[in-house]
Amino acid sequence: MAKIDISTIEGYESMTPEQKVSALEAFEFKPDTTGFVPKATFDKTASELASLKKKQSELLSEDERKKQEDAEKMAGLEQQVKDLTGQLTVNQYTAELLGLGYDKDLALATAKAMVDGDTKTVFANQKAFKEAQMKALRAEIMRDTPYPEGGADSGVDYQKKISEALAEEDFAIAAYWTRVQQEANKAKP
Repeated sequence: MAKIDISTIEGYESMTPEQKVSALEAFEFKPDTTGFVPKATFDKTASELASLKKKQSELLSEDERKKQEDAEKMAGLEQQVKDLTGQLTVNQYTAELLGLGYDKDLALATAKAMVDGDTKTVFANQKAFKEAQMKALRAEIMRDTPYPEGGADSGVDYQKKISEALAEEDFAIAAYWTRVQQEANKAKP
């Protein structure tokens, strides 16, 4: 708070306390405004400043909005690149696995598991592939194994053996030779 210069009040020193209080109450304080800007000029400048701040704020908001839109676009593009890269890797792994003999579905599932880092699924699929390979190998070996020729074309006359057994009324032996003849006939290509 501003202090009152009592030297500007005439006879202040010789006044009684009641007179000093009434003189101070009647004192009119006029601040020294030299060097200060007039109120009208200050108001005009403040208004211009507020207007410029508002424009700057709008520009910053627009720039920030553009930056955010650009950041969102960039994030979207990065995600798209990541997805496409992952899909390319899955396709490459699938092609490699198909080349090893995997069936299409198992190769795709294994490739996805490899890209995702799911080793449990990779090993489970590898086990399933190995079992399928072993089963196919066994089937191929059995298919390519020739039928033993000794029993089918052994020079035995089955009809004669059957007739002899029937003549002796040994029906069990007759049934045996009938069964052997049927098996021999089945084995012939």
